[in-house]
Amino acid sequence: MKKGIISLLLVFSAVCSYAQAGDLFVGAMGGYITHYEDPLYGLNLSYHVNDPIELSLNGLFNSNVTLKDDFSDDSKLKLLSLNLDLHYYMILMRSWATGPTIGGQYLRITDKADQPLLNASAGGFNIGWHFRGNISDTMKAFGGWRYTMAGKEYSHHFFYIGVGYTFSLF
Repeated sequence: MKKGIISLLLVFSAVCSYAQAGDLFVGAMGGYITHYEDPLYGLNLSYHVNDPIELSLNGLFNSNVTLKDDFSDDSKLKLLSLNLDLHYYMILMRSWATGPTIGGQYLRITDKADQPLLNASAGGFNIGWHFRGNISDTMKAFGGWRYTMAGKEYSHHFFYIGVGYTFSLF
């Protein structure tokens, strides 16, 4: 029964799809990371592998993140996040698409103090939901939510939005 439902879902996705295979999407994005309660901003590079599947690489950073804890004064940090995600558009229409996303993250945190207390890096696993909508034939807006599981200290939610331009490679 489960295999039948999954097969029907895949067929439905393929029938409703609007072909964008081979397109390269370059955009700017920004968002809010819950663990540090500060914004992140950066670039997004996505490649449409085939109709419902998109591979996305984004780099996000903020050079002035505040870490608030109970034991010390607020610390100023530099934060870099590199993500490689796979978007599967379960609902793919001509002007918009939405679906789950999975992937991985590399997180680098550097303390900006003279005597740094925190310099760390962590890898994690992302799950979330992604949305993309067409502004015009080549301009697209996107957004979503992602939860990163990277151990107790570095797990966080990330809410993001962005806009970009699509280049046709073929």
